[in-house]
Amino acid sequence: MDIIEQKQKQLKSILKNSQSEASAATRSENEAREIAIAHAKLLQHRKELEAEILDSVVLLSEYPLVRAAPYSASNPAQSDVSGFKTHVRLFQPSDYDDLIEERNVNELCGYTLCARPRRKVGTGGEWKLTGSGDIVKRKDLEKWCSPTCAKRALFVKVQLNETAAWERAGIPDIQIDLLDEDKSTETEADRTARQLGELRLEEQRQAARDSKTLALERGERGIDDGADKIKVELKEKETKAPKQEDISTQAVDDHLRVEGHRFDLPSRPKAS
Repeated sequence: MDIIEQKQKQLKSILKNSQSEASAATRSENEAREIAIAHAKLLQHRKELEAEILDSVVLLSEYPLVRAAPYSASNPAQSDVSGFKTHVRLFQPSDYDDLIEERNVNELCGYTLCARPRRKVGTGGEWKLTGSGDIVKRKDLEKWCSPTCAKRALFVKVQLNETAAWERAGIPDIQIDLLDEDKSTETEADRTARQLGELRLEEQRQAARDSKTLALERGERGIDDGADKIKVELKEKETKAPKQEDISTQAVDDHLRVEGHRFDLPSRPKAS
């Protein structure tokens, strides 16, 4: 009986272990499935944000929607200002460059809230001399209708972040300011929210810079590294020792000959 009981206990322990292993395997499979679903949702969210940014580029390329007087680039309609800030808040600088290029294709000034056509500087080379004496590229001049609109557009661009859009989508207080915007009517709550958004964006910029520096120290390379770089390969040049001359065949006065002519050294007068 004792032997039978021992075998039964062994069988129960084996069954228990197999059940625990099966439950662990099932649990690990469930965890892996949940992780895969979470990654799929994250990728889908990123794709949706990228598609939303592309739609915003197309929409803003036709701004401003209100172009009648008295509205202008310095005094745009509030509806256009609100729409512009809403759509551009998640842009990266590269997305903003795409917007400027899209507006130029539509023959509009690169500044989104300007309804004037972009200027043409006429025929000529790639570089142009401005009235202030600066030499700039033709394509940079033809992006805008005036230098003032160029300043307005670049004022917006420097507020954009290089951080990916899906990392900033959860920050509701990201604010974009305009160069000509009147802040006299800004409330204390609006000012606090704007400063908080600027602080968070600066923290993200610093984190991105630190991450890039750390990756550079580790020798890691990003996706866009090397896009504007030239590959240089250094090879060590093989050096050969000069041939040793046979001095046994040289005459005693060879060191006094230059191109076959012998020169005598001047003799020094003997001291008396």
